[in-house]
Amino acid sequence: MGIMESRLIHGTVGFAIGDALGLPVKGQNAAELTAAPVTTMKGYGTFNQPAGTYSDETGLALVGLDALQHGFDEQALIKAYQAWFTAGKYAPYGKRSPDIWPSIETALKTGQSVASPKEPGALIRILPFAFFAYQTFDTSLFQKAEGVKVLETFVHITNQDAENLVAAGIYMQIAVELLGATPDLPSAIATGIDKAGSYFGTTQPYQPIFEAFQAALADDKWPDGSATDPISLLARTLKALQSKPDYHDAVLQTVNQGGATDTTGALVGGLAGLAYGYTSLPHRWCLMLAEYAQIVDLCRQAENSGFFPKYD
Repeated sequence: MGIMESRLIHGTVGFAIGDALGLPVKGQNAAELTAAPVTTMKGYGTFNQPAGTYSDETGLALVGLDALQHGFDEQALIKAYQAWFTAGKYAPYGKRSPDIWPSIETALKTGQSVASPKEPGALIRILPFAFFAYQTFDTSLFQKAEGVKVLETFVHITNQDAENLVAAGIYMQIAVELLGATPDLPSAIATGIDKAGSYFGTTQPYQPIFEAFQAALADDKWPDGSATDPISLLARTLKALQSKPDYHDAVLQTVNQGGATDTTGALVGGLAGLAYGYTSLPHRWCLMLAEYAQIVDLCRQAENSGFFPKYD
């Protein structure tokens, strides 16, 4: 299997690079980043970490990828997330960032997830589930009761709110379309929203949330850069992808809007990596990414598990 063909590597490394680009400026606003924009991978900043360090977004994604290569097992996923939380498994340099969404921290400390509609705790974990879902349900998860149930179980590990389920489900379906027969990003976004909407747009309590997402995406104004709810973050992600048709420009645009920059950088980077492939990822950024070789090795291992699509 070559690195040029592996969609798991493209999406996962793209996600991690976007995260690492955003982490040093997390919490800065658009005005600050207009004055001193991010143009490449840089270090220190908000959390005083070396260039290429990724955050909880990528750590949780890697842990999920590892756990799902043995099939879908809710308890195994919980244990894997707890290993990241307590022992730094798949954290950069073996040390987890202290910056973690409170809903995730609560779930992993207490074993009980809560409704947190202002945090993207499930949205940031969904990319490896998309790989698993494509292998298991092809592009038809929302047409199968078992598929929806597995998605709900995955989301509810950390977040009980409907907002996270809707946002994570839409993001997942767009990624699934990119893995399937819809190779171009605009078509994948449209088809992914339509398929997710066939369930969320007709089912309570999800219908008004899905309609709010559609309104946010259609609005000429971008979501407030300080917003951290999953619907706003998803709309911001898709707007960046729609306005900048390449990996480099899309991730830098969303990072330079400020706010939860590691989150939006990761979300944009994951879909852009899937859409545009390995050659779209700036080589210098790959080389600077913490644990790059280990991330690639994990993707290759996952591809050989039988629970993820394999690219020879």
